[in-house]
Amino acid sequence: MICKLRRSKYAMILLGSLALSCSTAFAQERPSSEQPAFRGGLNQVTDAGKPHPVRNDVAQAGEEIVTLRYFKIKKGSFDEFVKVSAEGVWPYFEKLGSRVIGMWKVITLEGLDGSPAAASKDYDEVYLSTRYASVDHWKASRDAVQHGGNGPDWVKCRAALDRRNALTISTNVIFLKGQMAPGGPYFMPGLDETYDKKPPR
Repeated sequence: MICKLRRSKYAMILLGSLALSCSTAFAQERPSSEQPAFRGGLNQVTDAGKPHPVRNDVAQAGEEIVTLRYFKIKKGSFDEFVKVSAEGVWPYFEKLGSRVIGMWKVITLEGLDGSPAAASKDYDEVYLSTRYASVDHWKASRDAVQHGGNGPDWVKCRAALDRRNALTISTNVIFLKGQMAPGGPYFMPGLDETYDKKPPR
């Protein structure tokens, strides 16, 4: 087959044209590596269009921490903010081994000590709490693609991060270390009932 191709200059021209067409189409379809910077301390990804498979090591021991991240976001955008987080960001970070505790919007309750006097008319305030195996674990999550790859789940996560970025006015994070309390909260209110006293037999 090789000898026949060598003898046929037309076959070689045809193959060369096909290869050039394929490489041109591939270059046009590759996504741009220029992406907006992520909020929250994630590092920018270089060569975003190049596949980055990852094989992970065994779990690393460490002293667990909890992060408490504060967001100031556009007024009225909390429902969308938590939706893109739950559907796009959290699944990828769960794959990296972190465990999201939850996300909450600050609310104003009238007449309660410690509650803000009034909600802002310009922005909403949001807290996100996440568990990490260690400080090193959190640091590694800033270079997420190095530990989780850039497959379809990362593409979805990146789009969600970009959307969150567009809704975010400012953000910062604090780190907490301590002991998780056993069990969980529960509320068992008394029933609004009346009872008849029966005479003893």
